[in-house]
Order: sequence, then C-alpha cells, then structure tokens
Amino acid sequence: MHDLLLRLHALSPKQFQLDSRQVTEGDVFVCRQGTLQDSHEFADCAVKQGAIGIIANRPLPVPVPCLITPNFTTSVAIIDQYLEHPGDALRQIGITGTNGKTTVAFGLHHLLNDNNTSSYSGTLGTLTQGDWTQQLNTTPDSLTLLNRFKRYQDLGLTHHVMEVSSHALAQDRVDSIRYDLALFTNITEDHLDYHLSVDAYQQAKLRLIEKLKPSGKVIYNLDDDSHIVINARCRARFDTFSYSRQNPKADLFGEVINLSAQGSEVVFHYQGQQQHCTLNLPFLHNVDNALAMASAALMEGIPLVEVANKLQTLPRVPGRSECYQHQGKAIIVDYAHNQASVASLLRQCQQIKNGKLHTIIGVTGDRLADAAGIGSTVRELSDEVTFTTDNPLGVPVNRIFAELDPDALCHKQADRELAIQRAIKKMKSGDLLVICGKGEEQHQYLSSDKSMPTPYRGDIAIVKSCLSELA
Repeated sequence: MHDLLLRLHALSPKQFQLDSRQVTEGDVFVCRQGTLQDSHEFADCAVKQGAIGIIANRPLPVPVPCLITPNFTTSVAIIDQYLEHPGDALRQIGITGTNGKTTVAFGLHHLLNDNNTSSYSGTLGTLTQGDWTQQLNTTPDSLTLLNRFKRYQDLGLTHHVMEVSSHALAQDRVDSIRYDLALFTNITEDHLDYHLSVDAYQQAKLRLIEKLKPSGKVIYNLDDDSHIVINARCRARFDTFSYSRQNPKADLFGEVINLSAQGSEVVFHYQGQQQHCTLNLPFLHNVDNALAMASAALMEGIPLVEVANKLQTLPRVPGRSECYQHQGKAIIVDYAHNQASVASLLRQCQQIKNGKLHTIIGVTGDRLADAAGIGSTVRELSDEVTFTTDNPLGVPVNRIFAELDPDALCHKQADRELAIQRAIKKMKSGDLLVICGKGEEQHQYLSSDKSMPTPYRGDIAIVKSCLSELA
C-alpha cells in the first residue's frame, strides 16, 4: 500500500477516471472488472487519451506506469488515502427511501445553502454553487464521488446532501463515505427486478445505517412501517429522530391545516415550540417531504423559526408536482413512477379535480415486472389513460404496452410528445391531466446502453408549448 501511494504521489494525477472516454491529459485511468464489461480492455484507449498512469487489477502491457491492486475496492481505498479522505471534510447527509428522495435532498440543500456552501447530488444531477451537471445514475460510483469531494474541499464547501439509491448501497458505491446523517423517507416496494424480493430491497436500504460515523444520527418517518426495522437496526448505537404528520409523539410533528394542488399550511410542533409554515409544495406526500427536510435542518442546528421561514421560500423541485393551469384546465408533471407513488398521487388528484382525471404514464424497460400492477392502478384511478414510452431500455414498446394494459382498454402512443399533445387537446374545463414518470428529464433511454441517451424535448417544455398554442 505504501509503495503504491508513493508511486501515485510521483505521478501527481489531475483526476482519476473510470471511463476511458473521459480521460484527459494528466489523468490516471482506473480499471474495474464489471459484470458485463472489463475496463482493463480499454487501458490502451485511456493512454491514447492522455492517461499518465493506470491502476489495474492485473499487469497490462501499457507504456505508462501501471499500479497493480488486488481488486477495485482496494484501488478506491488507495485513491481515497492519496486524496487524504476528502469526504471527511464535509458534513455528509445521505437520503434514501422508495419515494421522496429527490424532493427532500434538493430542498434540504437549499435550506443549508445560505452561503453557497452546500452541494446536492441525485436524480436531477449535481448542483454546486449554482452550476448544474448531469450524471448517469442517482448515486455515482465511488471514484466519481472521491473526485467530487476533492473539488468540494478545494471550494470550501461544508455540506454534501445526496440521494442514496438501493442499487448504490447494494453495489458498495458509497463505501468510501461516512455519513453524519442518514435520512429515511419511507421503504415500500421497488426495484424488484434487481433485488428480487422486498426483503432484499429493504436490507439494501438499511445498509445506509452501517455507513454512519460513530457520532451519526438517523432520521425516519414515524408514519411509515419501516420505522420498526430502522429502530431495530440502530439498536441504541445511533441517536434517532422521528417526524410525522399523524403522530403527535414524534420528535417533529406536522399538523396539516390546509391542503391543495398549489401548496399547504402546516403547524410544526417541536420541543414545546409551535411554528406556522406555508409551503408551496402541493399534496400530502410533500408535507412528509417538508417534515423530512425540516428534521435534518433542525439536526444541523438551524432554529425552528428559521427552518419554517426557509421552507416558505423553497423553490419547486424540477419535474416534481409541477402544476400548470390554463382556462380551467390543470396539468401536473410528476416523477411518480412506481405503484405506490402513482397510487398516492392519483388518489390526491381525485380529491381536487372538478372534471375528468387524465393520466399519461409508461414504465421503464427494467421495471416490466411492475407494469401489470401500475397499469391496473392507473386504470382504476383515472377517467382517461394514455400509455406511452418511459425509457424502454431496448424492450419492445408493444411488449410494455401489453403488460400495462393486457385487455387493450386504453389509448397507446409510443411517441411521448404526441401522447401529451393529444391528451391536452382532449381536456375540457375542470379536467386534470397528470403526466407521470419522467419529470424534468430531457432524454429517453431507448436502448439498453444508458451512456447513449436519445434527446427528448421534455414533458415540461411540451406542456408549456401546448398551452401557449391554446392561449
């Protein structure tokens, strides 16, 4: 280990790269044996791109220094040590759960970002000092994170708020991070194509607790059944903090006063204090999300009155319950894509609609097993349904449609833009259209290669364009 560190110091790399295509002059290329691809095969390409060294798990005939480690995990550990553990210089807040991760992480970032000292990473990409960068996965690989933490350290940031997916936890992508706060929004059922069982999915989520520092704390939703297993996993090793809109005994209780598609009014109850808060986030699930953000902010030392004031000026999360209105018609663009989140959203929409409820939805190619349940739920809770594409990932669209609607009861349109245009034209005054699945995304993964997305205009841009034509 010491010899490898000395050799790294001698190379003095600019950055460490996993993708040979991303290598630039002065970088070190790090090889990894994956399940589908072995990046050792691209070492020569990395050298041609300007790599000054290679970290590999076997000897390679390359014209630059090749540092050999027994496995990729060891490679990351050595790089972390070389960089002097940059992640430890930040307050690390990890947010996981089946639903709500993006809204909570994005919102919490804003609560903590008074002096541009917080960074967000997750489904929306990364946001640092006002600059957005897209990323392939909700939670990046461990090497990307180390490079990022080094940059954050150099910028003088104090907080990193990140979504942590079940895939990332199962694949050890966050092994180099020790969290100060672990926040659980809820754990229901999702990604069974990968985890195979609800229990395995839940166990993957719970691994976030094992990534905590000894002084770490756990925040959980007392209204979600998962609080039982979360408390059992903590077993007095870590302090816990609960939030609820149903149970006044929670550490933070949110009493809902008013609720609409435009926002809500809540009274926070915390340690004998009461604080009124008007949220511009619609629906009950966003009250839960606001309580989660508030809990983390309180744990970070922000007074309750300040938390409430900041929540009142919280920006809308892109593609999450974005509402547009025109001549008595309402359109909601939302990222809801699993059965639980779709059912919750549509049930709440049923309560606020004045006319018909129209729904546009698809399922991704890797969630085919969930299609029947999602299709059934949408047909039950909607007056008009259009099934369309949502990242088919190489799965034939007709096969996805057959799973969503085996009885061929609903309209299908593979072109998502045409599906939205048609639905908006069919709407009458009082109707409500819900467009599920993609949120703010401006791409489609038509093939299984997620490194090659197909540009897509985006649900939000299409809605705005259609409404301007109707004006």
